[in-house]
Amino acid sequence: MLRNLRSVIRTEIIDKDPDLETLEITSVKGEIHLTGVYLMDWLWILKFIGVHAIHYRVRLKPVSVKDNKVHFKIVGYRVWDTKPRRFDFVRWFVKIDPFHKAKVLDSILKTEPKLLSMTGLQWEVQLNLNYFLDLVPSIAGKIEIQYLLADNGEVNIFVRSGTILKPLVDFFGPEFVRIDFMEEDKDIQLMLWDISKK
Repeated sequence: MLRNLRSVIRTEIIDKDPDLETLEITSVKGEIHLTGVYLMDWLWILKFIGVHAIHYRVRLKPVSVKDNKVHFKIVGYRVWDTKPRRFDFVRWFVKIDPFHKAKVLDSILKTEPKLLSMTGLQWEVQLNLNYFLDLVPSIAGKIEIQYLLADNGEVNIFVRSGTILKPLVDFFGPEFVRIDFMEEDKDIQLMLWDISKK
């Protein structure tokens, strides 16, 4: 479950970026949502008008998996002032200067480049799941990740493997990793269909 990753997110991403105050990850209807608060005191024009922090929401949709690297398309991206105001200068400002909107996403990605990075395609993010698999030296054999499904606060990763996967559960703990057996392709295609129709 994504809520169990809070400690990892805190140490590996938030603590490494002094401007990133909060980062929450959840999943809804086939998408992964990144939400939180980003401090903006470094930008003089926002500081001048009394904006010290902004909310952000990034919506990512998985589009492909190759070499255990999941590619997500950015399908939604919003930033707004943390203080309710009659006129939200932040929303207006990023329309004429999108650089500062992208700055939030760049900060999140640059804290752990071996795990998260931008691809060569515009507005596409790559999640390298080998980052986690390499942490478990006791696993012998090749694990091939085929699909990733996100919904109801969970991320389900479907793998093909010729090795015993129990060391993954032992290493990460049952609160992070659960292993279920599925028939080859049949059940996966049904789940992909169900998610896409929601």
